[in-house]
Amino acid sequence: MKTGNFYGIGLGPGDPELLTLKALHTIQKADCIFVPKSDSKEDSLALEIVKDYVKGKRVIEQVYPMTKDKETLNTAWLKAAEEIHTEVKNGYDAVYLTLGDPMTFSTYIYLLRCLTTMLPAHAIHTIPGITSYNAAACEANYPLLTGDERLAVIPVPKDISELRPILESFDTVVMMKVAKNLDEVIQLLEDMKLSENALFASYIGQMNAYLTCDLISLKGSGRGYMSVLIVKRRKMSQ
Repeated sequence: MKTGNFYGIGLGPGDPELLTLKALHTIQKADCIFVPKSDSKEDSLALEIVKDYVKGKRVIEQVYPMTKDKETLNTAWLKAAEEIHTEVKNGYDAVYLTLGDPMTFSTYIYLLRCLTTMLPAHAIHTIPGITSYNAAACEANYPLLTGDERLAVIPVPKDISELRPILESFDTVVMMKVAKNLDEVIQLLEDMKLSENALFASYIGQMNAYLTCDLISLKGSGRGYMSVLIVKRRKMSQ
């Protein structure tokens, strides 16, 4: 029996219209759709984004535990990879949906590591998606880079002081995973006189999207989940 193909597809930040044509066409041609979701009762956002394109298709939800325990997570990824491997081995073209870009801070990467030991390289295809920070910058008409400027994309570290040399070294810094440390980050930006050079965005591409350059107003707000913070070393007019 002819082996099928596996496609990991980046869906972008949440707006179905931000899907690439290649992603859309691949979803439409696929035999089955694998959809990740947490072990909470919430519906899969990935499935919500493509719901109009997967009608009539076989959809398989894979539940991943909300834990940092590596052994538990590795077991979940291996199980998910084995399910996908079975479909592809039986000749089906399988799609796996992931938010944002598959190769940028994506849990898809862990699944891919498992699949590369199970499937031939020619059967694995990854389709890029628009990142949250690209979408946020475009939504706010906020230039990320010009000329020979340099960009850093980082998760916010536990020790906020580690951000200072990065902010001093790069023209633009994109901070991901800001939820737990937003107030501390804002305080650091105030101390460095950078708070007026920043863009905060959350839930970009979704119904409850929120953007602001007024970082001070965010202190104590509890915002930060599904968010990105972009900081320029110099004001855009300079």
